Amino acid sequence: MQKEEGKLKTRNTRKIYLFIYLMIIILAAVLSYIKYTDRPLNPIALYLGIGFIIISLISTEIHRLTHSYEINKNSLILNSGLIYINSKRIEFSAISDFEVIQNPWQRILIYGNIEVHMYSRESKVMLRNLNKPFFFIDFLEKNIEAHGGRKR
Repeated sequence: MQKEEGKLKTRNTRKIYLFIYLMIIILAAVLSYIKYTDRPLNPIALYLGIGFIIISLISTEIHRLTHSYEINKNSLILNSGLIYINSKRIEFSAISDFEVIQNPWQRILIYGNIEVHMYSRESKVMLRNLNKPFFFIDFLEKNIEAHGGRKR
């Protein structure tokens, strides 16, 4: 999270890729053990393992970079996409309330989803996999109170 005066930018957390990172570490450890103990290793298996590691790291970062969220003085901005960017601006005056949704795993790792409701339960936007969602909501509420005119 990048926090400036009255502004906050964030992306999806890397904690959602914990199992992928664990697989990468285990695969790298097994490949390293086989390679450095001079056991026979098929070169194709080695290259496939290295390729899997590289592709996994690149794909998780690309997936993470495709979504960003920003709170500025007047609105909440949701950006999605890498090449073709879809940007949605929600003015503070349109936001009625928020809801944090966390499963047990997300509670343990302190990340979750936030539903932003816009004066009706049917009209809502989901912010997915945010690190410290309660901090994000507190910052958003403070900005709404300071610049949007709504009080708690």
